[in-house]
Amino acid sequence: MIATTLATALEDGPPAGADRLPKYLLLSDAIARAIHQGALKTGEKLPPETELARVLPASLGTIQKALNTLADRGLLVRRHGHGTFVAEPAMAPQDLWHFRFLADDGKSLLPVYTQVGAIEPARRSGPWRDFLGNRELIVVSRRIDVNHAYTGISELYLPADRVAGLLHIAPKQLENVNIRAFLADEFNVVTERVREMVTCVPLPGSVARALGQPDGQPGLAYHMEGFERRGRPISYQIAWFPPTDRRLVLGEKHE
Repeated sequence: MIATTLATALEDGPPAGADRLPKYLLLSDAIARAIHQGALKTGEKLPPETELARVLPASLGTIQKALNTLADRGLLVRRHGHGTFVAEPAMAPQDLWHFRFLADDGKSLLPVYTQVGAIEPARRSGPWRDFLGNRELIVVSRRIDVNHAYTGISELYLPADRVAGLLHIAPKQLENVNIRAFLADEFNVVTERVREMVTCVPLPGSVARALGQPDGQPGLAYHMEGFERRGRPISYQIAWFPPTDRRLVLGEKHE
């Protein structure tokens, strides 16, 4: 389907005078048009390069050069061993309160993409109950995608009496945003301090299945206690990640 979309974009033809451009640029422009017109959606994975070479009137080398050009322009994300994806607006590194994994240079942070699975009343017990007290809670469940290469599952617990309107928010509205800034703007729930803690435990069965991991797989349990003014507890977030050699930057974050 995607390969057909790209073939159609090529058939639509380049702008006048562009036919003198190198073939890889013509191809990259056709793919860029498909992205800008919405024919290719953000986060969508492109077919393997060999499959594109069978469908498109271009050699494998031309296709690789076109895709690399689009990656340099920020329209595509290419991950060795994972594939090529239409780029999404990641959370800016300066907006990251959590999930701060270091890139290969050991200094910069990897981009993080979030997908909200559900916003619903919390029914399960856990350390969030001990921290937030005996009150009704709302949980925001998210899939955390670190640089399209490393994925975790997050649950953010909040007191229902403070964020009741959250149940009426479309999940899409909370994707790839600083959720704590959103809560401050929409509900006047201001997190002034966060305490982070990490343990190594077997991933819960539902998490292991969602991440494609075997049952009993040890992983990272990342706990985040949020405090508002005067040190009052306001949120509890827990995220699970499978084993990785990436370094996670911890430490208190203040507004």
